[in-house]
Amino acid sequence: MANGAAEKPLSFVERLLAVQPGERRALAWSFVYFFTLLFSYYILRPVREEMAIQGGTENIPWLFLATFIAMLAAVPIFGWLTSRYSRAQFLPWVYLFFAANLLLFFAAFRLLPNDNWTARIFFVWLSVFNQFVVSVFWAFMADLYNREQARRLFGMIAAGG
Repeated sequence: MANGAAEKPLSFVERLLAVQPGERRALAWSFVYFFTLLFSYYILRPVREEMAIQGGTENIPWLFLATFIAMLAAVPIFGWLTSRYSRAQFLPWVYLFFAANLLLFFAAFRLLPNDNWTARIFFVWLSVFNQFVVSVFWAFMADLYNREQARRLFGMIAAGG
């Protein structure tokens, strides 16, 4: 209280969870951010599963192999991009890329409603999407919070998902 103004006392929940007054807003936004990321995946996952079934259940192991290969190709590209651009530049483009992909899949499903290859590509894409957005999220959180804050707050943030 160096400036003479009284600080707002911590609520019971804030004391219980060890949330500092200056962390409330960032914690709430982080929680909502993680919630919306995983919510989007959980909304799309049943569509992905249906696409796998449409392509034939005997092909599901091949879809997981294709996902593995896609990740092997995408990780070095991701590493190269993150080494060249700051997170502030990179993050909006990552999410814009994935949103544009969703629009393209929407168009593809409208134009080719029973195409097995579109279904298979969507299965692989959504699997890669999920792994990437979660990784990008936690990398951003690691930049946003210091070690001590991370120890206290990451569990609460993870509860959003």
